[in-house]
Amino acid sequence: MSFTESSHNNTETEQKNHSNMHPQRQFDHVMCFGTFDIFHPGHMFYLSEAQKFAHEMTVVIARDKKVLTVKWREPEDNEEKRRENVQKVFPFARVILGDESDIFTPIRTLHPDILVFGYDQLIPEEELHELFPAIAMERIGGFETEKWKSSLLRSEQKKAK
Repeated sequence: MSFTESSHNNTETEQKNHSNMHPQRQFDHVMCFGTFDIFHPGHMFYLSEAQKFAHEMTVVIARDKKVLTVKWREPEDNEEKRRENVQKVFPFARVILGDESDIFTPIRTLHPDILVFGYDQLIPEEELHELFPAIAMERIGGFETEKWKSSLLRSEQKKAK
């Protein structure tokens, strides 16, 4: 399945069945990205599916400043707490904070074989293909997205207060 196909054809059925991804070849190093605010089963699913692609996994946590500029809000937990939350659940993974000035620095310095994105991540796809033509890219389907989505959980928390 190509990156383009998988990034645009996530049907509701595929999302409810968790993932339509079955990695056909094993890579050495997969890299994943995210804010991972209000860490929940959807995040765990994404990272668990991504880890199936390679022997080694790096998870890049969005910096607080980046979250503010991209999502126009501060994260519930600061970047170090979000990094710790992911590391606790994925102790074998390298969990790092992203670069504050260049989002591509972790890719340039750690040289992953494949980049894996979540079903709803907005990414500069064309730029990634131009900068890193040798790196494979995939997108993971969502997990119970009507229940496990950070924005929904954030809204529920606000209502409960």
